[in-house]
Amino acid sequence: MQSTLYFYGAAGMVTGSNFLLDTGTSKLLVDCGLMQGMGEERNWEPFVYEPKEISHLIVTHAHIDHIGRIPLLVKKGFKGKIISTKATMALAEPLLLDAMEIVAHAAEKGGRGELYNARDIAEAMGLWSGIGYGEEVALPDGVSLTLLDAGHILGSAMVRLSRQGRSIVCTGDLGGGNSPLLPPTHEVADATYVVMEGTYGDKVRPEDSQRREELENVIEETIARGGTLLIPAFSTERTQDLMYEIRTLMVEKRVPSVPVFVDSPLAQKITRAFVAHPEYFTPEIRTRVEAGEDIFGFPELRFVENAEESRRVHETAGPKIILAGSGMSSGGRVIGHERKLLPDPKSTLLIVGYQAAGTIGRRLIEGARTLTLYKEHIPVRAKIETLYGYSAHRDSEGLLEFVNKTASTAEEVFVVHAEPAAAAFLAQRIRDYLSVKATVPQAGDKIVLQF
Repeated sequence: MQSTLYFYGAAGMVTGSNFLLDTGTSKLLVDCGLMQGMGEERNWEPFVYEPKEISHLIVTHAHIDHIGRIPLLVKKGFKGKIISTKATMALAEPLLLDAMEIVAHAAEKGGRGELYNARDIAEAMGLWSGIGYGEEVALPDGVSLTLLDAGHILGSAMVRLSRQGRSIVCTGDLGGGNSPLLPPTHEVADATYVVMEGTYGDKVRPEDSQRREELENVIEETIARGGTLLIPAFSTERTQDLMYEIRTLMVEKRVPSVPVFVDSPLAQKITRAFVAHPEYFTPEIRTRVEAGEDIFGFPELRFVENAEESRRVHETAGPKIILAGSGMSSGGRVIGHERKLLPDPKSTLLIVGYQAAGTIGRRLIEGARTLTLYKEHIPVRAKIETLYGYSAHRDSEGLLEFVNKTASTAEEVFVVHAEPAAAAFLAQRIRDYLSVKATVPQAGDKIVLQF
């Protein structure tokens, strides 16, 4: 049998995940995400397929570049079923409500209309159901669905679609196996086709085992200068990982006791969802949570509830640590903190994850000496540090190893979720080292599969 796979997002780029599989008599979507960074105006463009013709939408995980256009899909006529893990379903609603406000601001700034509203989000959640890892679900046209642990964030999954002994595995984002909270990625050994992420397809990270020590050093050096450590962090997973690690360092008295502000009401909601789903943690962390330990709580931690409190954070004298969203400095409360702290040579801005092209975080990594924030020219005198040991993505070696596990059955690998250079590099390595056909689809491409 033949099916056609269409690449409508995260092809030739990192964000906007959106793939359509036409099996002959039904149409299935994997992810429906927002574009972030450069090209975000494309979020207002019409879908290139008819939403009402889609029978099922399968979601890999709750990051906004994978779920952010789902309410718009519903608004435009989608009435099918949405399937993800139970944790992804729990995280989706607060993340979508937060994204709605950010998108509304972008719409006003760009002179565009409303993308979607809370009613559209509520309608989407009414179509949503959660399943467990390894649970098999029958889809139309003889296709079966199984979700496998991707190890990226809480509840993240690879989508495995099977029919007549052949399978398509869409990886979503693959975890690097370095989370202090989550188990490693499930190994796949018998995929026919793989649609895989290549975010760090051309990069090898330093040894992850030293990441806590490196974080400890950054904290100690910033405190010694009398400055503030500012960490732009996504509200989902990265913030929880860092809260856990900073708690460990302070409980073990490896760093001085200073105030730690988590300036994100969304992160507070997400943290509650994490604690409510201990079944997704490693066995050790799950045991501790179920025994009643608050793995995120410690005396120095303070959640910032509102904008006024956010502004008052800097009234706290002396060194401190601030975790604030968004992770790419593309919006949110971190911008106000950057405006205050970037001119301060005593302070440090620590970047702990991927920064999309066009974002403030990317410009800082690339050495920008001035930024325009709130229409002000802000000099960059603070120390800019990077620590990729907490990245929730596999690096080039890890991605190659993932394909190697299924190299004996894979007929083709499609590299997506990557900038062009990273995707091309990874695809070439797969071809050269594993002798597996690997290609880099572009947005709008369609591929006929024997599936």
